[in-house]
This record gives sequence, structure tokens and C-alpha cells, in this order.
Amino acid sequence: MNKTVLSLAALIGLSATGGAFAQTLDFGSLDANGDGVISMEELQAAIPDLTPESFAMLDTDTDGALSAEEFAALMPATEAPANTMEAPATDSPMAAPAAQ
Repeated sequence: MNKTVLSLAALIGLSATGGAFAQTLDFGSLDANGDGVISMEELQAAIPDLTPESFAMLDTDTDGALSAEEFAALMPATEAPANTMEAPATDSPMAAPAAQ
């Protein structure tokens, strides 16, 4: 399952233009008909290269649709890591060195 999730994460990255694509993949926007699940066709609208075999691997309960829980299992693998290089914010400005 982890290999499938990572493969789909790569597929999402390859089929997207820019990093903002993964941020637009949310359950509510993909569930076009509002029935509470995401069908193969609904997910394929966002990921045109999605294969039936890949979808079947994500559909862990084999009901033919992705539940919110099944979809949530995919999303952590597609999220970009946080930028850890930023300096922490401070409430007070840095004191200038004393003149000598």
C-alpha cells in the first residue's frame, strides 16, 4: 500500500502544473456529485493518468469508491514538507551591538 501511495503521489506531481495542485486536492472538491465518496471517474478528472489498478489499490474496502478515510491515507504522501530553514519569529528586535 505504501508503494502505491508513493507512486500515486509521484503521478499527482507529474500530472500537475506547479506545487499548488496538491493543495487543491481536497475531498470535497473531488466529490463532484456530493455523494460522500470519490469515484474512479471523479479522481481521474484530477489525475488523468490514474489507472483502474491504482484506484483499486487505494480502495481498501473494495466498494468501488474512495471514502474520506481512504482518501486521507493518500494525501499525507502528497503534501510538501514544511520549510524548516526559516528563522523563528521574535517579538523584539535584535539589539544592536554596543559601539566601542
